[in-house]
Amino acid sequence: MNLRDLEYFHSLCNTKSFTKTAEALYVSQPSITMSLHRLEKELNAKLIIRDHSKKALSLTEAGIVFEKRAQNILYQMNEAKLEISKINSNKLKLGIPPIIGAYFFPIYIEDLLKEGFAECIEFVETGSLAMKELLLTGKVDISLIGSLSPITDETLDSVILKKDEFMLCVSKKHSLSKSKKINFKNLENEQFIVLGNSYIHNKVFEDLCIKNDIAPKKIYYTNEIQTAKSLIASGLGIGILISMAVSKRTEIKAIPLLNPIDFYISLTTKRDHYMTSKENSIRELIINKSK
Repeated sequence: MNLRDLEYFHSLCNTKSFTKTAEALYVSQPSITMSLHRLEKELNAKLIIRDHSKKALSLTEAGIVFEKRAQNILYQMNEAKLEISKINSNKLKLGIPPIIGAYFFPIYIEDLLKEGFAECIEFVETGSLAMKELLLTGKVDISLIGSLSPITDETLDSVILKKDEFMLCVSKKHSLSKSKKINFKNLENEQFIVLGNSYIHNKVFEDLCIKNDIAPKKIYYTNEIQTAKSLIASGLGIGILISMAVSKRTEIKAIPLLNPIDFYISLTTKRDHYMTSKENSIRELIINKSK
């Protein structure tokens, strides 16, 4: 049994067509037929039933069982290729959400440079909500992820590096700037500056609106954290941001919410991801620096 036969069979199961499979894999249709015959002979079982009158095919019970195994074998082989190519390239793809990259990750730069790791890192930037998919598909090796609670996903290994808090951010000139704490329910008449869908901040804002049954009359959206802070500082609107993002902006007042919302920053890897020695060293450096 060879991998090419498994690839042909897997594609045949997806397309349900010998012609489409041959076209997709750039081979002749007889090649697909011969490949199927080899598998059926080796397994001593019929895998596919062809209905020539309807030009359709279906899997036998043995075919259904074998397709699951074939898919797993092809997945594991692809993972092995990625891991080996990663060892050869000596590169690490590190995922960093924009806000975490700007206001948290810089504390590690000096140590990474000192240990000679910085030149091995290729940064991949996107919001925390999109980062999980990049981890699961192997497009990043390790990632910092922001979440509203400790990550408990069984497919991921995570270590909490820092805990922060979402705050209501207003201009120092805003009437709310004197408040000690804010009840979100009382903000329906305010204009809001809200970050885009790739930010977890967007979900926090939407959840607060739903939970408090309010519909703000005016919302300004932006995908840039610096733009959001500038608009808040100018007094155009108020916003929900994590504390570290505005800690150095003297023209912005960060006010705790009456019902606090935590923000966790975790160092995360895919559970079955193969860690090279360099990746392990970088991971340990970041974890130890955060203690």
